[in-house]
Amino acid sequence: MEMVARFDAEGQPMVMSVLAIAGASLDCDGAKDATDLLLGIATMEQITVAGAREPEHGTVLASVLDRRELGWGDAHVAAIADASVCPVLTLSRSHWEKAAQAFDEPLHIIQIANPGP
Repeated sequence: MEMVARFDAEGQPMVMSVLAIAGASLDCDGAKDATDLLLGIATMEQITVAGAREPEHGTVLASVLDRRELGWGDAHVAAIADASVCPVLTLSRSHWEKAAQAFDEPLHIIQIANPGP
């Protein structure tokens, strides 16, 4: 959260997948504090929440799903990262290795440290 807040304050544009938000929300088991944090991040000035707005978005998502064995959320994040030409920030670089190779130009993956409890 601190890193995202710093990027926001510095004016760094960021894109967040609505499917990634859904997955993180499921991982939080509906805890109000965690849900509030996710919603807070999504409303930061430099954050764009990306969903499937156009029919083409659906076909691109299907193409990513077809190319690699990815879940819906990961496929959406990968498609957004490819289209936006931005890196995927993750706690687990190895989780994204397969997705990174699914495109003509490999995705850039940046592993960030888990801040812990």
